[in-house]
Amino acid sequence: MRRSLGVLLAIGLGLAQQQVTLFWSGAITGPTSDTGAPYGAAVEDYCRYANQEKLVPGLTFNCVVRDDQYNNANTQRFLEEAVDRFKIPLFLSYATGANLQLKPLIQELKLPTLPASNHIELIDPPNNDYFFLPVSSYSEQVVALLEYIAKQKKEAKVALVVNPSPFGRAPVPDARKAAQALGLQIVDVQEVGSGNLDNTALLKRFEAAGVEFIVHQNVAGPVANILKDAKKLGLDKKIRQLGAVYTGGNDLIALAGDAAEGFLWASPYYTVGEDTPGIRLQKTLTQRYNRPKALAESHNYTAGLLAAAIGVEAIKRAYERFKRVTNETVYQALLSMNGPNAFKPGLAVSTKQGVEIDFTKSERTGAEGLRILEVKGGKFVPITEPLTSTLFRKVHYGK
Repeated sequence: MRRSLGVLLAIGLGLAQQQVTLFWSGAITGPTSDTGAPYGAAVEDYCRYANQEKLVPGLTFNCVVRDDQYNNANTQRFLEEAVDRFKIPLFLSYATGANLQLKPLIQELKLPTLPASNHIELIDPPNNDYFFLPVSSYSEQVVALLEYIAKQKKEAKVALVVNPSPFGRAPVPDARKAAQALGLQIVDVQEVGSGNLDNTALLKRFEAAGVEFIVHQNVAGPVANILKDAKKLGLDKKIRQLGAVYTGGNDLIALAGDAAEGFLWASPYYTVGEDTPGIRLQKTLTQRYNRPKALAESHNYTAGLLAAAIGVEAIKRAYERFKRVTNETVYQALLSMNGPNAFKPGLAVSTKQGVEIDFTKSERTGAEGLRILEVKGGKFVPITEPLTSTLFRKVHYGK
């Protein structure tokens, strides 16, 4: 990818047009970049598309994509620059750790923020008024996987393998509470990053502890390494492996090959094998902008596309309703994105008929649904209808 720290694309700027900056900062290089690079590419592509197709008549978008290298200090510096220099009305953010660090500043700036991170604490008090999660939280995804395990086997022994970061640790407290409520035993929680190339000792420890299921909260690379090592050790039939949204997709299959067979994945997104308006657009844009096949078929591209589409739609609605685009008008536009005014880009699954992205002042998760998919014959295939976790709200909110 053609990238350097601080890529700036100013596209199609007409003199009579009002210019609005669509700004994203994330890990194009460094840790978790196998997620961040496709995500950022999708933001860039959708922004270019919005200009070329004149999605918001009277506005042009200044498309700014920054590589923060998964470094919180870089993210804060880029955000402060974007606010001062570009007067951004909306922030497309990335990492869990950076978002948690920036929560007080985002609250102070009253800046609507659509994060790539699906950490539930971003929309929990305090300083949570301006965060909008495009899809279900990591906690809900992991709890849904634990519910699935409990249906397969009572009192099963489970290990959690998480990324060594706030992103990885995010769902662990809710997972522990959910496991207790479901009668499952979480016998081990291990942090595994991209540098762990040999997981033999880890897997043998799990085998010795009687682990029957491994639930991953990670990106695809470390999960693929563990799947391949499990197959090599003959543990692929003894220990079932499952993962939350950023673990799976075609990225995982490309890295793990036939070792991915049988892996279970909780995802809120449609797959590139499905025929929806959003997936058709993904194929159009990746062809138009000459993206490589691996990136074009990544669910991380789908995730970035959804965030950018929500951002552009909110800006469009703010401009149409208020005749001006500011952080306050975009915030109001996001809050009104519900009921008959819900946004339906065709990228994320929903449990509500005819509704996809649905925000209110008290509900900051856009797409409520997720599905569990399984690798069968080298492809992820949905094995459930769209669902929400029945237990998540109870373990997280006590409701």
